[in-house]
Amino acid sequence: MNKIRGVNLGGWLVLEQWMTPELYHGYDAKDEFHLLEQLGESRFDVLKRHRDNFITEADFDWLHTHGINVIRLPIGHWLFEDNEPYVNALEYVENAFHWGSQHDIKILLDVHAAPGCQNGFDNGGLSGIVEWPIGDNVNQTLRFIERLCITFQNEPALFGIEVLNEPRWDIDRNLLQNFYLDSYRIIRKYLNDSQVIVFHDAFRLDEWQEFFESNSFVNVILDTHMYQVFSHNDSTRNPSETIEKAAVLRYHEIKKISYVDLIVGEWSVGLHPHLLKQTHDDYEKEVLYRAVGNSLLTTFEQTRGWFFWNYKLSKESMNTHFGWSYRELVETGIIPKINKGEKQ
Repeated sequence: MNKIRGVNLGGWLVLEQWMTPELYHGYDAKDEFHLLEQLGESRFDVLKRHRDNFITEADFDWLHTHGINVIRLPIGHWLFEDNEPYVNALEYVENAFHWGSQHDIKILLDVHAAPGCQNGFDNGGLSGIVEWPIGDNVNQTLRFIERLCITFQNEPALFGIEVLNEPRWDIDRNLLQNFYLDSYRIIRKYLNDSQVIVFHDAFRLDEWQEFFESNSFVNVILDTHMYQVFSHNDSTRNPSETIEKAAVLRYHEIKKISYVDLIVGEWSVGLHPHLLKQTHDDYEKEVLYRAVGNSLLTTFEQTRGWFFWNYKLSKESMNTHFGWSYRELVETGIIPKINKGEKQ
C-alpha cells in the first residue's frame, strides 16, 4: 500500500464530550474519567449501548465503498481490563479487526490515552493533568504496547501501531525520544517489517531530523496533526488567507520533512467562527468549505497519506460542528469521494 487515505474512529472507544454530548447530559463531567465516575455502575450499560451503536460493520462497509483503505483506531490504556472507572473495550477492537478483514480495510492501533494522560486534553481520557512522564506511567505504556503486539500481531488487518497520540509540546524531548526508541524495539520483536510504527511529532514538526537520521528505523512514519481552527492566527485570517494556509503554508511545512515518511494523522474542515462570520450567506460558506477541504487534500496528498478527524459525530454534535464528519462531507459533496477502484 503506497497512499494512505483514512479516517479516525474517534469518539467510539475513547470518548470526547464535544463528539458525543448526549452521553454527558445531566452530568458535570468534561472527560471520560469523570463521566464514568459519576455514572457509577450504570457506566457499563451506557458504554455498551454507545459502543454497540456508534460504530458497526455497516460503517466499515460504507468506508470500503467510499475508498478508505486504513482506519486509525484510538484506544485507551484500559483496553484489556477495567481500570476503574474505565471499562475495557477488547471485544470492540476484535470486532474492528474482523470487520476490517471482511471489508479490505487495514487498522492502525493508536494509543490515544496513556496512563497519567500525556497531554492534559479530554482525548487522553482525563483532562487537566499531564502525569504520563511521572512515576511508572511510561513503563506502563511500554508494557501496554507489548501486550498490543502479542494480542494482535497475527491479525491480517493490522496495519501497525501508533505508540502515543499527541504528547504535550513541553514534555522533555529526550524522555519522549527514549520512549519512542523503546517502543520501536518492543514492536519490532513481534511485528514484521511490513507493519508500520508511527511516532507523533509532539507539536514540534521541525525538531525531528537528527533523531531520525541518527537511528536506523524500518518502516517508521512521523505523524503530524494539521488543523486551521485552534490558533490565534486562525481567528484573524480572512477566507483567502485561510485557503492560502491550506494550500501554500501547509505545503511548505510538509516539504521540509524529507528524512522520514510523513502522515497527517488528524485534520478536518472545521473553521473558526470568526472566519465564518465573514461569509455573507450559506452559498459562500459552502464555497469556502469546499475550497479549504480540497486545498488541504491537495496538500496532504504530497505525504504518505492522511486520516480525517473524524469519520462521524453524534446527531447532536453534527448540529454544531460542521466540517468534522468525513461521512457528512462526502455525502454532501464538500470533499470528493475516493473511487474504490482507484490505484493507491
